[in-house]
Amino acid sequence: MPMDKRTLAVQDREVFEWLREKISQTRRIRVENVQMDSSLAEDLVPDSFELIELVCEIEKKFGFSINYDEFADIQSVGDVVEFIQDHSPAH
Repeated sequence: MPMDKRTLAVQDREVFEWLREKISQTRRIRVENVQMDSSLAEDLVPDSFELIELVCEIEKKFGFSINYDEFADIQSVGDVVEFIQDHSPAH
């Protein structure tokens, strides 16, 4: 049964809120500074070790393995949210 747009929007929001909280804690920045269009590499997670840590947290939270080559193409927080939605076992 396909999800309607409202349900997807709610799920996107939940994923986004979890992700921005996780990035905020890791980088010790204000949660308000983590936006959907924030650049991962330039603004939020410039260190490759921190990126690997974030990927591990995503895998643990959402229950799927991430191909690092595929994840390397991700540019923004919004891209991460979309990636999680596309790869989550619930879909």
